[in-house]
Amino acid sequence: MKRFLRVIAVGMVATMALNVPMLAQQAASAAENSDSALRAEVEELKQRLLRLEQLLAESLEKKQAEVATSTQSTTPSGQAAELAVTAPAVAAPAIAVPSVAAAETAAPEAVAAEGTAPEVAAAGMAVADGEALAAITSLPSAPVMAEPQDEQPVGVARTGGQNLTVTGLVDGYYSNNFNNPSDGTNALYYSNPNAKGFGLNQAKLELQGEAGPIGFRTDIWFGSGARLFRQGLEDGPLEDVIYLQQAFGTYEFNNGASFDFGLFGTIAGLELAESHLNWNYSRGLLWAWNEPFSHMGARFNMPLSDTFTGRLMLVNGFDNARDNNTGKTLGYQGSWAPSDRFITTLTFIHGPENNGTNDGHLKDVSWNMTAALHEKFSVAINYDGIWNNNPDSTSQRSWGIGTYARWQPVDKFALAQRFEYFDDSEARSTGVEQILKEYTLTFEYAPEPRFITRLEYRRDWSSTPFFLKGVDSFVGNQDTLTLGMMWILGPAE
Repeated sequence: MKRFLRVIAVGMVATMALNVPMLAQQAASAAENSDSALRAEVEELKQRLLRLEQLLAESLEKKQAEVATSTQSTTPSGQAAELAVTAPAVAAPAIAVPSVAAAETAAPEAVAAEGTAPEVAAAGMAVADGEALAAITSLPSAPVMAEPQDEQPVGVARTGGQNLTVTGLVDGYYSNNFNNPSDGTNALYYSNPNAKGFGLNQAKLELQGEAGPIGFRTDIWFGSGARLFRQGLEDGPLEDVIYLQQAFGTYEFNNGASFDFGLFGTIAGLELAESHLNWNYSRGLLWAWNEPFSHMGARFNMPLSDTFTGRLMLVNGFDNARDNNTGKTLGYQGSWAPSDRFITTLTFIHGPENNGTNDGHLKDVSWNMTAALHEKFSVAINYDGIWNNNPDSTSQRSWGIGTYARWQPVDKFALAQRFEYFDDSEARSTGVEQILKEYTLTFEYAPEPRFITRLEYRRDWSSTPFFLKGVDSFVGNQDTLTLGMMWILGPAE
């Protein structure tokens, strides 16, 4: 029995001895397989890290190129170079990403033993948490960089640290006066004086700058309208066809008030100097003959409430950059706009305006109102009266009233009409004792917001034969037909 048991024991030991090489080979094979799998995982991780670094680098280079291109297109070359030097570098987002070198250093240790996350971090891999590892292994797309701040609108340049807006206007027309006057002039007209043929009313360049609370504006005119502003109806050299309509500096206060100094357009009246800003193409009798065009001096604007704005001005006088006496003219204005569909304005201007003396005052009272009765239909009314006391104690006056209506059934088409009554029976404005009336009907078609066409019929009447017909005949009325075209160029909205 003992021998039998000994034989069995010896057999078991022999069997185990025979199996040891096979078990060792299996263990070695398992270890080799585990080693290969782990190396493959490490190699895959290295490739993923290389791809992620490449995406980050490409995204950063692309964004820096876009910033450089935007800077060069909106700044002068010298300033662009300065911005390129001083602009802060765009920082890549802070993501817990191990470097390829760190992965290569950690790989042997990872093969030797299945390290935990702290062990891998100790080997040089910056593993913050599970979310960071997920961001790495899922290969996120390149991060979107923040857009550069203070991007300039299209059409606005930047110079000297401030925005400079450049706006242009080209306003031309073809007019036919049915009286065929021999002097080739539409009587009483300022904006389209040519009686028969083509004409350039306005070629305007407007520059406006702003930098924080300070700014400026300059409006320069070329064309027949500019010539009429300066020298009446007579032709002249180049200086007679260039008109500096506005040139003033401004300062804005924190409460919304502003202070202007220089040459600026009048605060009186309803109509404006630019054709496209009015409902009709031609300018009315009151605008042309009974209101000032501009003033030289100082102006203060103050919002007194959400609906009421006050304005004060101290100027040389009416349409005189150089004062004709030692006195100054004062202006007061109040505007009330209880809603965006209604506004009314009252203006009073007075001061000594007689040449070479401060005796006698010129007074101008102007009131107007505009109301949108419907989203497609608006009306307006304008009154203006002037009284002038002469040094010899005599006086002259002229006054008038105008009514307006505009219907715009669709965006591109509008129909407008104007009727004015102007009493110049004391010959203060036109130099002839007369009462004038005019009616204007305007058809507007604007295929684009910045391209406006207007076909306009206008009839003027006088209580006396005033309008030239043919060579030497004067009659009491004048009929004209005008086609006007306006191109407005400026910053994109």
